[in-house]
Amino acid sequence: MRKLGKYLDYFVTGMGFGAIAYLCILTFIRPNTAPTYRGVSSVLIISGLIGMLSMIFKTDLPITIALTTHLLVTFLAFVAMAMINHWRIDVASVCIFLFIYLVIWLILIIEQRRTINQLNKRIKDRKHN
Repeated sequence: MRKLGKYLDYFVTGMGFGAIAYLCILTFIRPNTAPTYRGVSSVLIISGLIGMLSMIFKTDLPITIALTTHLLVTFLAFVAMAMINHWRIDVASVCIFLFIYLVIWLILIIEQRRTINQLNKRIKDRKHN
């Protein structure tokens, strides 16, 4: 049951990132495009699966292999989502994908550093008490 909770956590986190990216694209890049049932549901499902794919970073694979695998499979999932929704795949959409991928990575790195700093502070406080 614990493993199911972990999968669900990664899935929901992926859904969150995907939903935010989808809404930002509709708001800032394609402002005259309304969200559709197909678009929203495909973004949530595929983003959730991409979130689960992120569990690859918890394996013993070297980071370069894990990152390359994650990037390639994520891009294939993006292409599948684009095909499902009849979105154009061109240089601009690939650039948008890469930009979003990098922004999500930056957010995750900042969050990890914040968590590490909090843990280090707790350890330091315990040593002093």
